Amino acid sequence: MKKIIIASFVIIAIFISFSAYRSIAKNKIENINAVTLQQKSQAEERAKAQVKSKAAVTNINQKKQVVINKPVVESKNKIIEIDPGHADKPNFTKERLAPGSTEMKIMDGGGAQGIVTKTPEYDVNMKVADKLKPLLEAKGYIVKMTKTSNSESLGNTERATIGNNDKANLVIRIHADSSDNGQVVGASMLVPSAINSDTKRIFAESKRCGNIVLNTLVKEVGMKDRGIAEHSDMTGFNWSKVPVILVEMGFLSNVQEDKNLSSDGYENKLAIGLADGIDLAEN
Repeated sequence: MKKIIIASFVIIAIFISFSAYRSIAKNKIENINAVTLQQKSQAEERAKAQVKSKAAVTNINQKKQVVINKPVVESKNKIIEIDPGHADKPNFTKERLAPGSTEMKIMDGGGAQGIVTKTPEYDVNMKVADKLKPLLEAKGYIVKMTKTSNSESLGNTERATIGNNDKANLVIRIHADSSDNGQVVGASMLVPSAINSDTKRIFAESKRCGNIVLNTLVKEVGMKDRGIAEHSDMTGFNWSKVPVILVEMGFLSNVQEDKNLSSDGYENKLAIGLADGIDLAEN
């Protein structure tokens, strides 16, 4: 009987121990599951946060990109006067070469003509001038033109006076060249000589700007650089009170340059080169 009682206690103890073990194991499993769920939740939260972070960065970068690409132009408050050379008819009226001078020169001899295309110089000059104007305006300049139509026939004194009255920071006179030698090619820049009180005052600035504009033009377009030349025989220079330059954009007397100057794409290149050169000179 005593053995039976002892055996009963042993069985009861074993049952109690097993129940306790099951309870502990269950708690551990529940704890593990809880930790796993918590870790999974935390991982999901981190993943969401990373997605939000990436989205925010992308959004910021996109905003930055918009700001970078947006053409924000601040006005430079500088006036550029564009003077397209010649007109659709010559003007043989004479005017004084310079203030106080007794020498007289005709107002407009009519300009050159393409040796192959027969395109008149005034047409090339006006087309490049019309392309140059919006390019300079996009860079923040106030742009004025001495004329907007090929039918307008202005004397050189009048052209200079317009630039003076507009108080231009720079006047650029647009021309194309010609020569008896059909092999001659390239661009050149003309500037005033220091022959009177006004041209003495504007000489250095005109030459500085002329050099920069010419160098930029020939580099960007890929033209031969014929250099810069000072002139005392040009009425439009001698009456100017503001910095002034005259660009010869190539030779209409050369077959290839004639074709180039009559090409819309090439005229665009010339306008861009001139705009970039002027902007470099004025900054």
